Amino acid sequence: MHHQIVRRAGAERETLWVLLAASAILASAALAVGLRAVPDAEAPLAAHLIDSRTGLTAAEQGLYADLKAAGEEIAALREAEGRAPTPEELAAEALPPFAADPSAAARGGHAWTLAGTGDGIAYAGVSAAPELAGSLVLRLDGHGADIWLKRAAEAPPAPPEDAALTAAGWKRIVSTFTAGVTR
Repeated sequence: MHHQIVRRAGAERETLWVLLAASAILASAALAVGLRAVPDAEAPLAAHLIDSRTGLTAAEQGLYADLKAAGEEIAALREAEGRAPTPEELAAEALPPFAADPSAAARGGHAWTLAGTGDGIAYAGVSAAPELAGSLVLRLDGHGADIWLKRAAEAPPAPPEDAALTAAGWKRIVSTFTAGVTR
């Protein structure tokens, strides 16, 4: 007679291998996270700069976005017509933030003027309600748009150049992108 031992069905060995594989994966993940370099601390902005993401009120963020888009539109109009459009012409085309509509009033009711700079043009918007949104300057020099802010109902110095604006307390709005920025 021949005897054969038949082991009962079970998953002890498979379970052991799955647990070992999971442990190896967790250990390697913990090691990778532990060895990962800590990102450098964010450098503070210069005194004459303000971050568009964290330093502006909601109304100012809306105006900043409108001015960025308007800068491109104004550059195209300037190239097509050979001259800078006036704020009144921009308002007639309903280009925000130059258009006098309810949203403009809710964002500070800015009075816009056109000024020349050494190498470009500037649109200055003096706020009627600086507690909602400060006064703004959109400068176009052919290389892009610079937007400056002062939280007061004050016109910029003439001409609105970097040194004069900084000396008068205006802050240039910049967009900083860090690891925490998701947009």
